[in-house]
Amino acid sequence: MDERLLTGFQELDRITRDDEFVEFYSTDWELLRVFYHRVIALSSPILVVVVSERGGLDPVLVRRFQRIFNVTGSVKLRRAFKAEDVEPTIRAMGDMELIVIDPYHHRNGREYSKIVGALRERRGKRFLFSYMDRQREGPTFGLHSAHSVIKLERTRTGFRAVIMKSVIVDNVEIPYGLWDIYGRGDEGLMRWLL
Repeated sequence: MDERLLTGFQELDRITRDDEFVEFYSTDWELLRVFYHRVIALSSPILVVVVSERGGLDPVLVRRFQRIFNVTGSVKLRRAFKAEDVEPTIRAMGDMELIVIDPYHHRNGREYSKIVGALRERRGKRFLFSYMDRQREGPTFGLHSAHSVIKLERTRTGFRAVIMKSVIVDNVEIPYGLWDIYGRGDEGLMRWLL
């Protein structure tokens, strides 16, 4: 399987390496935002769908991460402004690797199954970044479709990735320091545990 979609965290990349459909979610918008910019930069060249009326992708932050990690590549972006735009936008992106930012942004019940259907039909690897509480809204938003589901939580000294669903590991928390997201950390003891 293609390993072009990367988080840059070796533990997470090992866990999701063979998964075609991976979802990251958080109730901390700023953490999720910085994390997906890092993933976009490391995975470039890449196709990205942003679901929102405004904002969502900061090209300066993507470029900064590309410089930090010495990566080059273009980011092809499409935006879905309304809930009914999400499904056709995802289908229009073809079967290449895809990153979708906040696909359930509108919380429109009539469109959920269409969005999940479009995501499931894709052949390329998909990373989703959802701003939501999966424990409350999980079954509504196609939780059963993703191969891996990873919760991102801010901690006092950084953040942690909690593996909520995976084919190869049980629920496990992987802690990261504040500067790890900017490439200034190493695997440490997790190298031996995962």
